[in-house]
Amino acid sequence: SSGINAEWPLRPGEYLCEPLRKCLKDEDPYVRKTAAVCVAKLHDISAARVEDQGFLETLGELLCDSNPMVVANAVAAISEILDTNPNAAKQVNIDTPTVN
Repeated sequence: SSGINAEWPLRPGEYLCEPLRKCLKDEDPYVRKTAAVCVAKLHDISAARVEDQGFLETLGELLCDSNPMVVANAVAAISEILDTNPNAAKQVNIDTPTVN
């Protein structure tokens, strides 16, 4: 036996959602900045899952983070996602006061 369960109940990326959600809210800015990049990578695997799980909204919230590296990674992740899916902008909720 190869040890791989052919009937694995989770779809690709599904097992990542709850840990990623926790990391995006972690008190350590290094964890949050890394999690922001992970949202973009998960979007490559399953755009619908990222949208359904509210990760785009959370990335939008990270634009107001107190740590500039978290903000920079959130901007990079949002930019990467919008390059492949311009319609995602509706869920990011970027408004002028946030950007300014």
